[in-house]
Amino acid sequence: MKQNIKNTKVSETKLHFDMKKEKYRFIEEFDPVRKRRIIEKSRSLSGIIPSQKNGKGVWFESALERDFALILENIPSVSMYQEQPVTIEYYHNGKTRTYTPDFLVTFSDNSQTPWLCEVKYRSDLRSQFGKYKPKFRAAQNYCVQERWEFKIFTEHYIRTPFLENINFLSRYNYNELDGACYEMVIRTISDLGDTTPYEFMLTIQDAEFNLKGRCLYALWYAIKMEDIGCDIVNERISMNSEIWISERLNFNPQEE
Repeated sequence: MKQNIKNTKVSETKLHFDMKKEKYRFIEEFDPVRKRRIIEKSRSLSGIIPSQKNGKGVWFESALERDFALILENIPSVSMYQEQPVTIEYYHNGKTRTYTPDFLVTFSDNSQTPWLCEVKYRSDLRSQFGKYKPKFRAAQNYCVQERWEFKIFTEHYIRTPFLENINFLSRYNYNELDGACYEMVIRTISDLGDTTPYEFMLTIQDAEFNLKGRCLYALWYAIKMEDIGCDIVNERISMNSEIWISERLNFNPQEE
């Protein structure tokens, strides 16, 4: 039986760096997604994004932190995330120093250990390894005390098809939705079974252009609301994506 991929359990991928003849483990974690090369853009971007999970705006200090917050906002198992949650004191080279990680992530399943997270570009980790190492060791020791886990995320695990799909679906909103088209989309896909947006559009190929546009808008909105299932984690959404009626939708069409 199909499941909405968005609800897939978070899995781990571990990446090991061997630098200065000393092994040090960085753990990068995310839903099962593919790695891909990303051109690094504005690292100095800062601002606030709204968060329904936190009930307030979330502050970010780089484009990568913003993208990570968007990912957290859209992972169902994440209950809350807090930016710059703690400042950790540690002793290094004869001085007391401080380190403030980027996020603390908690989960709706209380048995899942909270994450204390650092968000960094991979090239930055490699070039500044000596600088970051004592900070990360202090964070790991702190997490042992708190019974948390320390995680480091790079663009390879943040800027993925999942993030692209989140940004794409964010354009579709209830206030611009045609309710009649929405009902027609749900009914048609329920009749078709497993299908694609392209095959769905073929069912209204003789309709006027305006109606086609409203129905396609309703289709993307239904995927955003998870009334229509689609693998938004592993593949970029397209007209050829496989779609189906979600199990969470209680759709019982009446006989005419």
